[in-house]
Amino acid sequence: MKMKLKQTRKKIKHIFDTFTESPFYKLTILFVLLFGGTAAIITFIEVGQNDQFTTFFDGIWWAVVTFSTVGYGDKSPVTVPGQTITMIAIFGGMALVSLLSGTFASVFVERNTRKRRGLMDFPKLNNHIVICGWKNNMSDILKDILMLSEDTQPDKIVIISNIETDKIEALKETPELKKVKYIRGDYFSEDTLKRANIQKAVKAIILADTYESRGSSEADSKTVMTVITIKALARDLYVCAELVDNKYEPYLKNALCDEILFPRDLNRQMLAGTTITNGLSNILNHLISNVESNTRINTLDIPEEYIGSSFANYRRTATNINSTIIIGILENTGSPNKVKMEAVREAQKTPDISKLVTNLQQVKGLAINKPIFIPSDDYIIAKHSKAIVIERCAYIKAEMSVAEAAI
Repeated sequence: MKMKLKQTRKKIKHIFDTFTESPFYKLTILFVLLFGGTAAIITFIEVGQNDQFTTFFDGIWWAVVTFSTVGYGDKSPVTVPGQTITMIAIFGGMALVSLLSGTFASVFVERNTRKRRGLMDFPKLNNHIVICGWKNNMSDILKDILMLSEDTQPDKIVIISNIETDKIEALKETPELKKVKYIRGDYFSEDTLKRANIQKAVKAIILADTYESRGSSEADSKTVMTVITIKALARDLYVCAELVDNKYEPYLKNALCDEILFPRDLNRQMLAGTTITNGLSNILNHLISNVESNTRINTLDIPEEYIGSSFANYRRTATNINSTIIIGILENTGSPNKVKMEAVREAQKTPDISKLVTNLQQVKGLAINKPIFIPSDDYIIAKHSKAIVIERCAYIKAEMSVAEAAI
């Protein structure tokens, strides 16, 4: 109870402090003094000489009508001092309305300017995706994210970059990307990440931003610094980082980066793969992009009752899932910190010292998000595992049918 009361007081104090720092604070004080003062004076003057004024509420009503320049005329002073105050109140009301309009307009203009220039903070944003860096094909990247993730909305995406404002405005000219948020600043800076409320984000994507960097080494160095900073602020946040040079991979692994992408290596391996398998690039593109196919590769949560069970047992049950083919198991998913800490606790349960050392060595070599394709029937599904599947996406096929019908 005391804790709730303390939190309520803290919220009230925060609201009051925010209000006193706003441009409307002094204006509100001025309005209350003029409004209440003239209402009290006109009531004091007219009571006893004017039947229209018998209570203070009559003065309040007169002040509302007069200051708003509505002028109903149902209550009007008959004394000279009262009429003089009324004339002053009419002109004062006109000036006050103009002042209010100007203040509101300036606040909204300033807000829009700050928003356009990436100077806004988003302290209340949560369950959002933070994208650090910039790519020339950023518009296509965002469209793909929105297409593949049904739950992600444009207003839940925050871009952090020092890119020019005109490029952001060009990006937002696309209707579906109009509500994407933008923060101008260094994405490896702690203060900038806090402006995006990184602690409440659901995922962070760090691009190999060669746009602001003088070379790939500088871009990868910034990526490493960003991962370290993010993990210091939000240890359990899922972070996916893109690297140009794989020599920086050990640094990201030490920083507990959840997922690391190597675009150059992927392209090289696909080119090499085409010498053995015809159409390999088309196969992978169809499974990843969903643009020309209604199928995709995905991961599904494994029900708790199958943890510790054999792969054959799970596969027999999971084959009943419509439009889904299980092709493997993804081990050690989730937060690397949680997975390794839990593995350490399990490893320490044995009283045998030699076995304890062996267990700890296994924990040290634990690979996060390790795929096991086509495991044997006696493979035991461990905790923190997910099923790797190829699934048919009915919603994509439906959207394509609607688009074709419209054409």
